[in-house]
Amino acid sequence: MEKLKQRPSARAALCAGALSAAAATLLGLPEASAQQQTFHLDRLEVPGAPGDGIALFRPANDPNNLVYGQLAVGYSLRPLRTATITTDRSVLTRSRSSVIQDQLSIYGSVGFELLERVIVGATFPVTLVQTGGNPDYGGSSIIGPAPSRTTTVGTDGPAVGDIRLDLRGTVLRSQDRGSALGAQVSLFAPTGNGSNTNFGGDGATSGLFMVTGETKVKSFVLVANTGIHFRPRNSINDPVNGSGLGVGNEWRWAVGAFLPLKDGKYRIGATIFGQTGIESDTKIIGDTAFTGRNTPIEWQAEGRMKLGPADHYWVGIGAGTLIAGGYGAPAFRGVALFGTYIPILESGAKSPDKKAMRERYRSNAPDRDGDGIPDDIDACPDEPEDHLGNDPNDGCPQPPDRDGDGIPDMYDKCPDEPEDKDGIDDGDGCPETDADNDGIPDTEDACPKEPGAKNADPKKNGCPSFIKVEGNVVRILQQVHFATGSTNILPDSFPMLQEIANLLKANPGIKRMSIEGHTDNRGGADMNKKLSQGRANSVMAWLVAHGVGGERLEAHGYGLEKPIDDNNTDQGRANNRRVEFKILEEEDTNKIRR
Repeated sequence: MEKLKQRPSARAALCAGALSAAAATLLGLPEASAQQQTFHLDRLEVPGAPGDGIALFRPANDPNNLVYGQLAVGYSLRPLRTATITTDRSVLTRSRSSVIQDQLSIYGSVGFELLERVIVGATFPVTLVQTGGNPDYGGSSIIGPAPSRTTTVGTDGPAVGDIRLDLRGTVLRSQDRGSALGAQVSLFAPTGNGSNTNFGGDGATSGLFMVTGETKVKSFVLVANTGIHFRPRNSINDPVNGSGLGVGNEWRWAVGAFLPLKDGKYRIGATIFGQTGIESDTKIIGDTAFTGRNTPIEWQAEGRMKLGPADHYWVGIGAGTLIAGGYGAPAFRGVALFGTYIPILESGAKSPDKKAMRERYRSNAPDRDGDGIPDDIDACPDEPEDHLGNDPNDGCPQPPDRDGDGIPDMYDKCPDEPEDKDGIDDGDGCPETDADNDGIPDTEDACPKEPGAKNADPKKNGCPSFIKVEGNVVRILQQVHFATGSTNILPDSFPMLQEIANLLKANPGIKRMSIEGHTDNRGGADMNKKLSQGRANSVMAWLVAHGVGGERLEAHGYGLEKPIDDNNTDQGRANNRRVEFKILEEEDTNKIRR
């Protein structure tokens, strides 16, 4: 039997408690001693979860428990320029332009999404290849206690980075799941090899405490991250005197937007992310707060596509450049990734074999709940079986169903009001009195899912006047009228289009609708195709302006390619000049109509 899920409030409290404990652990870390060594150079932290961006952590979780994995490959051009290390003109003249010229890295991520609110994950970066060269100080090297600089930076790969362990939680979430606020604690374990010389890691444990948030605005999802990264103090050369680079605790931030397309099958987005130091000293790292060398800022455009019959796979690409050239911000950054997830199904336990049950009865095996089913084959050893339901001998009682409508309370949106089984959203557990919100009770509404006006005729009461749903086609009883040779919609078509908008708003299960424009055969084929596409676009824009989400609509112009009547007559040509509305995908049937 499926166990009862925790209430959202309990989950939020559990999530907040776990994050608080992790934060306390982080803040209690002993401060690492300041060192003369290189540090983790790459400023991109790839999140890895299915809904995340390339550089953005999202607070929203999948409603189902799942395990995920992702592999990303990133290339950076000139992520560490010589001018970031030193301002000495003679050194700059003798040296190559970049200490790190090219960097090719991979980022492997694995994790779990649990309880609709928690993500536990790990990301392991490895730099496979990096090229470059030390600044020419006239015989001495870049790193080491000034002025001796006796240790040379290794500009060759590979360099293993510091593994990042994430605990993320959704603290607040709106009822429609359109907005969410989360918190995150990330610990970086010092797994980086050779961090003294090759920018593989920070050389000590560090931690990031961050707040994440997102909200949906029309078709866009806006996301923001901000937090403090507590890092050990490291430096190369002499940053105190302006001829070196020091790092310590930093403020990190990122903002971006995503636009889902084709019902989420595709997603495009853009992100700006950066950081700056928040501490200074006069001995090791110098001034880091908002200084040019300690304030890298980048932008990244990205696209993502889901793959597979159940969309359990995804691929993505991203590219961007620096905005402010602090350390680690490359002149160009490109990223490609592939990921997958596997749902952790909560399936009911099966009844044990009856022969095995009889054998266990005779053995006098322990039976804590006294239901006659021994504990070792009892799916619920502390809850007595009630011998009801589809699996009467699995050892578990039927889940509670207070209103007796056959929908367990854990899935019933109205646990104290029985479902009316009227053919309208019968799976949600709530009775529907006016499903389309047109003011006419469903018992009197001849079209209970299509908003319409009152009518004395019982067969037309509550039905729209200008449209009729017939299978996957929304048949319009009056054509959309445009100004001659134009894409401008005439006002006499507005009432009919409003009924289309009302239909879509009353039926969120209609996920995708196609708007198709057609013309007669007068004029050239190219001109007609362009005109029909423009008219379909105008209808789509009108519907979006009147409250329909643009991600649910697509516009196509076919010109004179698909006539339905004879183009040799006036009436036939009038019939061919038309706009058609077709339902491509419905949630209830979960199939795409063509």
